[in-house]
Amino acid sequence: DKVTSRVIRDRLFKEAEGNVALKIEESEGKDSFFVSGRGELQLAVLIETMRREGFELAVSRPRVVMHKDENGTLMEPIEEVVIDVDEEHSGVVVQKMSERKAEMTELRPSGGNRVRLVFFAPTRGLIGYQSELLTDTRGTAIMNRLFHDYQPFKGEIGGRSNGVLLSNQSGEAVAYAM
Repeated sequence: DKVTSRVIRDRLFKEAEGNVALKIEESEGKDSFFVSGRGELQLAVLIETMRREGFELAVSRPRVVMHKDENGTLMEPIEEVVIDVDEEHSGVVVQKMSERKAEMTELRPSGGNRVRLVFFAPTRGLIGYQSELLTDTRGTAIMNRLFHDYQPFKGEIGGRSNGVLLSNQSGEAVAYAM
């Protein structure tokens, strides 16, 4: 019952009535929808809520909303990103952020063998980075993000460099197999 596009459409538009930050658009075929929100967390909460209500959804990768300026130049949102991290992990953070087209503007000590790194980074480069940052820094990094402005498109950002671990059946796992 909760798999048809009509039922999903009704639920999405009902959600948009009470959540002014959501924008729902139907595709040309009327069988899929573009859902725009304020960030990954808001969209993740909506998807999880609908999943718990019994909806079955196929969700594509999130995309950042871009626009063209008066000259026709493609503009993308840029965020100021402040990362506080242990000194020993600062190198990998700088490397990963540069791979995501970020520009470092500041590196300063923040006491206790920690440093504060400040970047300007395209929003699309930050999608999914929080969990990677925590993995790279053994959970010691703190990242804060704030919208800065729109700037010309910075070029393509590389994708995943390793595979994805999937399980196709239940069973026992051993530490050395991971």
